Amino acid sequence: MISRTYKHIGFALCIVLLMCLCTLACADEVNPLRVAMQVSQNTFTEPTEITVSIRVSNVGNDTLPGPVTLYYPNGKQVEEFGAPVLESGASKSWSGNIDVTQTMLDNSKITFKVKYSMYNEAGELVSKSRNFSKEITYSGGVASIEVGRTITPTTAGKGQEVSITYDIVNTGTLDVTDVTITENAAISSKKGIIEKVAAGEKGSYTFTVTMGSKDLTSQANITYRAAGKTETAAKEPATIKYGEIKLKASLSSDKRGGTPGETAKLTLKLANSGKADYTNISVTDPTLGLVFSGETAPAGKTTTLEKEVTISDTIDYQFTVVATDGNDSEIETASNRLTLTAVPPEEAITLHVRAEADRDVVYQVPGTVRFKVYVENSSTIDVSDVTVSASGVTLYTFPSILAGETRDFTRDVSISMGGQFQFVASVTNRLSERESFESNILRITEAVPTPVPTQAPIVTPPQPDLKELPTEDDLNATLKSLQSPLRIAGLVLIALCALGLVLLVFAALRRGQLKRESDAAMDHLNEGGSRDYTQPGTTFMPEPEPEQDPEFYADAGYPDDEVQDYTAYPEYTEQDDPEAHEGDDDPPVEI
Repeated sequence: MISRTYKHIGFALCIVLLMCLCTLACADEVNPLRVAMQVSQNTFTEPTEITVSIRVSNVGNDTLPGPVTLYYPNGKQVEEFGAPVLESGASKSWSGNIDVTQTMLDNSKITFKVKYSMYNEAGELVSKSRNFSKEITYSGGVASIEVGRTITPTTAGKGQEVSITYDIVNTGTLDVTDVTITENAAISSKKGIIEKVAAGEKGSYTFTVTMGSKDLTSQANITYRAAGKTETAAKEPATIKYGEIKLKASLSSDKRGGTPGETAKLTLKLANSGKADYTNISVTDPTLGLVFSGETAPAGKTTTLEKEVTISDTIDYQFTVVATDGNDSEIETASNRLTLTAVPPEEAITLHVRAEADRDVVYQVPGTVRFKVYVENSSTIDVSDVTVSASGVTLYTFPSILAGETRDFTRDVSISMGGQFQFVASVTNRLSERESFESNILRITEAVPTPVPTQAPIVTPPQPDLKELPTEDDLNATLKSLQSPLRIAGLVLIALCALGLVLLVFAALRRGQLKRESDAAMDHLNEGGSRDYTQPGTTFMPEPEPEQDPEFYADAGYPDDEVQDYTAYPEYTEQDDPEAHEGDDDPPVEI
């Protein structure tokens, strides 16, 4: 009987196993997709952001007839995954960030969905969807906060400002939101709100109240939300004492804030209205720590202390002053609360101002100088209501200057003396304060003009008598009228030249004739004797040489035929005998 029972049990197990195998086989046919999912974090204490990686593979034998799409847990399609058509053995991967919600934590899983198409047994194309999940562990978060309170000052005189600052420190593992602080009605009728304080972080809120003539009590109730639940906390009462203090502290700054990296100068004034000095003064601030120490505030005087700080974030400053009075008692007071706001660099205003002058020397005062001023908006935002002034006098106002734009204007300015001149452009910044930008410095000197040398008077010449110039036709007519007289004058000139040439030839011939006659006369005088002009027709020959003996010539060697007989000349007559003329040695008679 027992063996038969075992046989029945074994047969039943076999049937169940076969059914499971058949089911798995059918499942493989019905669901050809395999999905693998990994998460960057499996254990959670609160909602947070994680990274999810998903891989979808086609393990079927055929290509899917339609695209595969992936969906987030909130039902929104994952666009980055696309809509691939997967062939047999192909796969598609995706990785991205998602927010793990409290619902996911409560369900202990993160669920995605895929949609695809396939053919059913009847050969019809049908749409399919499949959810796949990744299990996660939720250990439960801890919501816990600590509430700190700082009252400055703890003793205040009438009209003095008192600050009550609450610091909410999140000591739990869950972020807290909607932190609401309700103070005593004597402190404030408004509630303080802090939107969110992350785990391990701190959030602050400050109430301010003006001290009256009696003590004040500070007490607060705090509510907040964590993991979808509302939690509460409380701060016990604290007394702010009323007291008359002769030392008043006031804190101010040269600016309301600026871009990170800029500096601001904080000024603390300690006014001692009492009759005794305050000594051993120390000044502290929650952010700066110890600011001043060992200072003294003389009776009846105001002491000024300055501190330069670098702007990094929007910060509230409130200085606490501790001093020793004339009775060696320690007193405490505090300054007002001062906020320096950090302005993002993209919202900061930067103007560049440049000035030019048409001269650098004036020779008389008051004198006029023409200035030209350029204003360039180098910031990334437009600015409006830009005024340009010099020595406190507004010269021009630009309604607006666009980012990157340069505007200019020209002004004639009357100056009473030489010196340095500078222009200032001012504009309202994000902190609602006028911010100024200075130009370059122009130096204009005053000088005595050089005397102008005396110049000769300028005589205006008489107005010339203008006549109309002849035209070409007039010139041609005039030339034609002058042709006949010119031709006659030319002929006369030619005739005179010819006559002069004839006269020159005649004079040359005559001069030659006279020269020949003169030469002949000279020859006659050389060859002839003398003539007695008293006896016309009588010619005196030169006295012959004494007759020589022919033997003389013979002895001298001359031939006989060379002996001349002077008696042979026919001209020689008796009347020409020199001896017949007496008185030839007498002077000649003038005729």
